[in-house]
Amino acid sequence: MFKSSVFLRILIASTVVIVTSVLAIAQEKNLSADEIIARHLGSFGSNEAIAKSVNRMAIGSSDFTHFDTSTNANGSAAFASDGKNMAFFSTFNLRDYRMERIGLFQNRVSIPVIYENHRSPLGSFLLAYDKLLTSRLFGGSIFSTWLLYGNDLNGVKIEAEGKKRVENRDAWVLKVSPKGGLITGSWIKLYFDAKDFHHIRTVYHQKETESGFYDTGEGAKNKGTSGNWGPGEMANNGSTLTEDFSDFSNDAAGLSLPHKYSVLLYFDSHTGSAQFKWSFQLTEYKLIRQFPPNFFSFDASALP
Repeated sequence: MFKSSVFLRILIASTVVIVTSVLAIAQEKNLSADEIIARHLGSFGSNEAIAKSVNRMAIGSSDFTHFDTSTNANGSAAFASDGKNMAFFSTFNLRDYRMERIGLFQNRVSIPVIYENHRSPLGSFLLAYDKLLTSRLFGGSIFSTWLLYGNDLNGVKIEAEGKKRVENRDAWVLKVSPKGGLITGSWIKLYFDAKDFHHIRTVYHQKETESGFYDTGEGAKNKGTSGNWGPGEMANNGSTLTEDFSDFSNDAAGLSLPHKYSVLLYFDSHTGSAQFKWSFQLTEYKLIRQFPPNFFSFDASALP
């Protein structure tokens, strides 16, 4: 009788543990977009630290690979932001690709040509799909313009899509729809580490070229093509740009920020396909007390 009573108590206790665990797992599976975003914000550090680091610059080294031609190059990088404006600047030791310049200045996209009226594949893609910049998604939390730092989503719709395995780890997924929506078949998804809620990946899939291709509002000086880097008519049959963020550690104002950043671009058209990769090792985040006047432009006197 005693043994039966002990067995019953053990059985009941085990059942309670199992039920509790199942409920906990079920609750985790049903995290809302707001809950994921809130935990993501907590992954950086304090709100005070976030506010303190609005004016900042990340510096480091850059590498570029064109897989189809086995072209490799390296150089330096500087990524600056002030909460409203962002500037992506990188150099490469190639004759026809000496630098990359991507900016969002006063809510307007700026991607100048880089060589003989040509843009890089990355610059061409982002002009064709400029909502990645105007929605403050490109570059993630490296820039203080990152959409999820603030409460104003500026018409961007976000919904949770549960968990997915990303490079042997669980990640929460958010599907993003920019203001004005996307072309049918195009989508944007953000991935957050299920343990610490760092933003580890963004994937943009573009089914076809967005309307307004190359229309930056800056006149003929900002027109151009992707040159000889790959197929013509960017994203005619579908292109995918994947950003990966890793090596998170405290820097600048004490925020936990990514120190490794890569951009993988695959695009396809009726004339062929091509694949490119940009990799950045960020060695330091610097706090900037105040950026010089007109810093956020691509004038010769502005960025390095």
